Amino acid sequence: MSYRIAFVFDDTLDVLDGVQQHIVTLGKELARRGHDVHYLVGQTEHSPVPNTHAMSRNVMVRANGNRMRIPLPASRRLIARTLAEGGFDILHVQAPYSPFMAGRVLEAASPDTGVVATYHIAVSDPLSAVGGMALGVINAHTHRRIDEVIAVSDVAARYAAITAHTRARVIANPVDVRMMRDRAAAADNGTLDSDTLAPHIVFLGRFVKRKGADILLDAIEYGEQHRLFPAGTHVTMAGKGPLLDACRHRAAGFDTPIMFTGFIEESAKPSLLRSADVAVFPATGGESFGIVLLEAIASGATVTLAGDNPGYHFTLLGDTDALFPVHGRDAARILAERIARAINDTTWAKQVHAREALLLDRYDVRTIADQVEQVYMQAIAKRRKA
Repeated sequence: MSYRIAFVFDDTLDVLDGVQQHIVTLGKELARRGHDVHYLVGQTEHSPVPNTHAMSRNVMVRANGNRMRIPLPASRRLIARTLAEGGFDILHVQAPYSPFMAGRVLEAASPDTGVVATYHIAVSDPLSAVGGMALGVINAHTHRRIDEVIAVSDVAARYAAITAHTRARVIANPVDVRMMRDRAAAADNGTLDSDTLAPHIVFLGRFVKRKGADILLDAIEYGEQHRLFPAGTHVTMAGKGPLLDACRHRAAGFDTPIMFTGFIEESAKPSLLRSADVAVFPATGGESFGIVLLEAIASGATVTLAGDNPGYHFTLLGDTDALFPVHGRDAARILAERIARAINDTTWAKQVHAREALLLDRYDVRTIADQVEQVYMQAIAKRRKA
């Protein structure tokens, strides 16, 4: 049975951060299965998917350790018209949500439409938790319209329980494993240059404090001082953000070559990650999941190492070899030694790589879509039975 599905998301689809990747990846798979998929989103001018309906203008704010966009009040008339024309069986709301856009969509939803919410967030500080609880109070009346609740991890499920007093079933973020593998293989072309023969360390992420670029630089510095890395070891740090210039300035004093690429397109990510002997993601917190870890694994990074924050711990199933501490005076030493082991101990590296590769079926979009379709069926059954 095919459904008419609308993903409801307050933010833009002009950039592909974690939640955007979630709904675009899942939406494409659902469309491939014959569902009619639409996106009711915030201000968007260059959507990567069809059937995108921009419902509001957005403004930029800082929250939960990130810069993010929030919607200005959406037109109730536009919402009513869009819902009437869409005739949706399912509204799939990304939570937490704003009362000014997604909340208004829920208020206008037909009684026959099943509503599902997916929680994505993990709090990074006490102030964010207080803000989340306040938003939960504001949205309490529209949250009652939700039939089924999903969270992308145990961490996000705890957030839903604390802020919305709801119990969520955990269905992880989806990754299109086949696409990542195909793109990485296509970019590889079976060629090697002199640089690819030397150990390559890769960081991919925003240059903000909680993503931990400085922790990787601490580890590189420690590794140089203690001669842990083989000759030729080089580092690529991809991404942009307010701390990029400071990281560049610091790295200029290192002996290890460190290239800063700035922002890279989604299509270029698999090739970069595939080139990594060690892909390192030292985020300190505020992570509800860790899509980039799975993208690195699917692309073919030899070893993927992750900061032991609750979200990454969930995604990697607590693998103590792949996880490293991000707090404390020994964090730089432990990460440097872990990187050195990944480069120098090929037997250990192959064992870690094999365990990480086994995770991919669990998180592949085809597996996740099966689970989400079951939730849709339950939400629609509740509505049609009422």
